[in-house]
Amino acid sequence: MTKLQIKKIGRKILKDHRPPGLKSEQTISSYLMADDQDESRINEKGLGDFKSFSILLNYAKPFRMKICFALSLIFVSSFFAIYSSKLMGDLLEKGLIARNMNRSISFALSIMGLEIGSIFFIWTGRKILAESASQVIFSVRQHLFEKLQQLPLQYYDRQPQGRIVTRVTHDVEGIDEFFTSSLGNLISASMMTILAIAAMIVSDTKLGLVMTASILPSLFIMYKTKDFLKNSNRRVSKFSSAINAKLSEYINGMDVIRSFGLEKWTMDKFSQTVDDYLYAQLRGNLLFAWSMPLVSFCATIPLIGLVWYGGLGVLKGAVSVGLFVSFVRYYERFFNPMMLLSREIHVVQQAFTSTERVMSFLNEDDEEKILKNNGKMVLTHLSGDIKFEDLSMQYLGGDWVLKNLNFHIKAGEKIGLVGKTGCGKSSTVSLLSRLYEFQKGEIKIDDIPIRNFNRNSLREQIGFVAQDAIIFKGSLRENLSCNLAQTDQELIDAARSTGLVKAFAKEGFNLDMEVLEGGSNMSVGQRQLVSLTRVLLKNPSILILDEATANIDPYYEEIIHEAVMTMMSKRTCLIIAHRLDTLKQCDRVFVFDQGELVEEGPLSKLLTEGNYFYRLHNAQSVH
Repeated sequence: MTKLQIKKIGRKILKDHRPPGLKSEQTISSYLMADDQDESRINEKGLGDFKSFSILLNYAKPFRMKICFALSLIFVSSFFAIYSSKLMGDLLEKGLIARNMNRSISFALSIMGLEIGSIFFIWTGRKILAESASQVIFSVRQHLFEKLQQLPLQYYDRQPQGRIVTRVTHDVEGIDEFFTSSLGNLISASMMTILAIAAMIVSDTKLGLVMTASILPSLFIMYKTKDFLKNSNRRVSKFSSAINAKLSEYINGMDVIRSFGLEKWTMDKFSQTVDDYLYAQLRGNLLFAWSMPLVSFCATIPLIGLVWYGGLGVLKGAVSVGLFVSFVRYYERFFNPMMLLSREIHVVQQAFTSTERVMSFLNEDDEEKILKNNGKMVLTHLSGDIKFEDLSMQYLGGDWVLKNLNFHIKAGEKIGLVGKTGCGKSSTVSLLSRLYEFQKGEIKIDDIPIRNFNRNSLREQIGFVAQDAIIFKGSLRENLSCNLAQTDQELIDAARSTGLVKAFAKEGFNLDMEVLEGGSNMSVGQRQLVSLTRVLLKNPSILILDEATANIDPYYEEIIHEAVMTMMSKRTCLIIAHRLDTLKQCDRVFVFDQGELVEEGPLSKLLTEGNYFYRLHNAQSVH
C-alpha cells in the first residue's frame, strides 16, 4: 500500500462514518447502535486508566491469595537480583582486588546461587500468576456468556452479530494478555525498579538521587504517549469489531452473494473496512516505533554519565571500585525494567481498552431493567384466554407500531393473523411472551395482567414455531429437548406424533444421529418438524405459528399440516399466515394494517367483496 493510499484512508477515517444512504446521526442511532469506541459514545463509555485497572483487579479478587503468594515470590526474585548486584561489587573489591581467592570464590558462588534462585522464584511466581490469570479469564468469559442470556431482544436488534462475538473473543483476549503476561512483567519490573532505586540511595545517597532523577525524562515520555496509545487502541478495536461484523454478515449471506454474483462488491466493502483497520494500526505502530528508541535513548544517557563521572571518581579515589561496579549493575537492573515497561505499555493500554468494551457490554441494561416488573406468579397451566385492552407499542421511542389494539381470544380458539409485511403481526405475538415492552394499555391472560407472571414461567406456557427453524450442532436428541427428565421413549413418541419419524424414514430415525450447525444436513421440512416436535414436548398452553408451513414442499407440507393439527388440539392458537389453506383451520381471522386491527371475523365473512381482506387477498392472487 502506497503512502498516498494511506493518507487517503486517513482522511476518510477522520470524516463522519455513516452507512451508505443514512443522512444523519439520528438516522444512524435509530438504525444501529454506535460502537462503544465510537467518538460519539467514548465520553459516555470511556474509563480512566485507574478505573480500568481497578476493574481488572476486582476480577482477580477471588484468587487474591494465590496472586499475593505469586507476588511475594516475584519480590524475593527481585531482592535476590539486587543483592546479587551488590555482591558483584564486593567480588571485585573485597575478593579480586584484595587478592583473597577464598572470598572471591565465596562471592562468585553466592552470586550464582542468587541468580539461579532469582530465576527459580520468578518462574514459579509467574507460573502461579498465569494459572490464576486463566481462572480470572474463565470468570470473565462466564460473566459475558451469562450476560448474553440476560440481554433483551432489542439489544440484538441493534447490534451486529460480529460485534457481539468480538466482545466475547477478541476483547477478552486483550484482558487475557494483560493477566498472563503484562501483569507479571509490570509487577516484576516495578519491584525491580523500586529495589534498585532503594539500593542506589542506600549505597550513595547523592549519586542515587541523581541517577533516579535522570530517569524522569523517560517516565515523562511514557506518560505522555499512553493516552495517544489508548486512543489508537480504541480505533483499532473499533475497526476490528467492524471487520468481524462484516465477516459474520457475509458468511451468513454467502448463498445470496454467490447467487447474485456479488463477490467483487462484498470484497470491495470488506477491503474498505480492512483499510480502516490498517490505517488505525499503522498510526499506533508509528508512535510505538519512535517512542521505544526515544525512551531507550533517554534511559541510556544517565548510564553514560554514570560511567564518566563514576570512572573519574574511581580514578580520584572518591568512589570505590566495588561501589562503582555495584552502581552500574543497579542501573542495569533499573534500566531493563524501564525498557520492559515502555514495551508493555502498549499491551496494558490495549487491555484497558478491552476492559472498557467488556464493561460497557456488561453494563448494558438487561431484560430485567428494560422490561421491568417481572411478576412473581409461577404457572403450571394456562387456559389460554387472551385480552388486548387499548394496547399501543413502539420500539426504542420510534413510531407506534401497534395502535390501540382491542380484542378478546377465548381459550381454545384458533386465530389467524394476516396483513401486509410490517403491519404489526409479529410484534403482537412477541408481546405475549414479553419479549418486548408495550407502553400503553394492558395484556391479560386468563384475566391476569401478564406483568404479574414470572417471565420465564409465562414463556414455558407459550410455544413458538417460526418460519426458519434454528438447529444446533449436536445430536438429534439434544436438538429436541434439553430436559434430562424426559426419556428417549417420550422423545420418540413426540417425534412419531409430529411425523418426524416418518420424515427420517430414508435416513433411519435415530436420536443419536449427528446434526450439523444450522441443520445443513437436513431438509427444510425436516428442520421444521424438529421445531414442531420441540414445542410438542414442551406441551404449551398457547401455540404461536409464524408462517410455519411456508416454503415447504408438498410432501413435507402434508406431514407438517397433520403435525400442526395435532398440536393445535385443545390449545389457544395464533397463526400468522397468508395462505387461505392455512387460514381455513382458524375460527376467526384478525386483519392488521399499519399497526391497527382493521377487521376480524370468520374467513368466509372477510372474503366478502368490499372488505379490506378481500382486496388484500385479491392483490396477492394477482401477484
